Amino acid sequence: WGHPCEMCPAQPHPCRRGFIPNIRTGACQDVDECQAIPGLCQGGNCINTVGSYECKCPAGHKQSETSHRCEDVDECGAIPGVCDGGDCTNTVGSYVCSCPRGFVSSPDGSRCLDQRLGTCFSALLGGRCAGDVPGQASRMQCCCDSGRCWAIGQTPEMCPVRGSDEYRRLCIEGLPVVPGFPRNFPGIPEFRPNGLLGHPRAPQPSLCPPGTATLNQTIDICKHFTNLCLNGRCIPTPSSYRCECNMGYKQDVRGECIDVDECSSSPCVHGDCVNTPGSYHCKCHEGFQSTPTKQACI
Repeated sequence: WGHPCEMCPAQPHPCRRGFIPNIRTGACQDVDECQAIPGLCQGGNCINTVGSYECKCPAGHKQSETSHRCEDVDECGAIPGVCDGGDCTNTVGSYVCSCPRGFVSSPDGSRCLDQRLGTCFSALLGGRCAGDVPGQASRMQCCCDSGRCWAIGQTPEMCPVRGSDEYRRLCIEGLPVVPGFPRNFPGIPEFRPNGLLGHPRAPQPSLCPPGTATLNQTIDICKHFTNLCLNGRCIPTPSSYRCECNMGYKQDVRGECIDVDECSSSPCVHGDCVNTPGSYHCKCHEGFQSTPTKQACI
């Protein structure tokens, strides 16, 4: 107002963020940000919520903090160790790996699998690799079975500790997880009664004692590969395995156990629902108190 123009004094807003006063009644009502903000969540699906909104971007995209649109994620820069030594090329919504000699691309093109053959060692003595296993094996074949270290030429590599992130990348994430995959697991050794490795691509003399056979069709993959079913129980089947999920978890399309978001069904009347791994609890509004299980407000 006035000349020259001066800013009017700030007026306290009667409603909290995400709400505006109704012109007629003065009551606070929700703002539909999806309609009110041009370009919000462009390229994705904008969902209005009470007091806010949710932006669901396509796979390989995320909402930009500046433009608030769904923009492509550069996985080559965002994922540490992506392509495992190969060259990463970003694509719209994904990425592809170009693998060096001795490596092959995974079926989905997202990883380089080391197929080089070397010597597998079954023991560590005084910090040195010992007990070399007859024949040759890839790093996956060696370290995902009973190997402790693996070497090409004179340079040994320690096998990753079971249960570690590196072990999971090498031994578990490379496995198909959909029930009913083929009996000959790609890139995985043939397990035999005496614990020795056989290379699945090249026929070798039998390492089994006379009168015994390989166990290709009856292998208990749950025993040989730990942590196959995180948040669940691994149950072997004649040619594969399946996961039985713990309470509060469900199977996704890949057959892995993921957390159930109990809050999606709004179980906390008179309170705010907080989802937790495998469960949830209620934060009760003023004037209400939680039950002993903290899963309801009374």
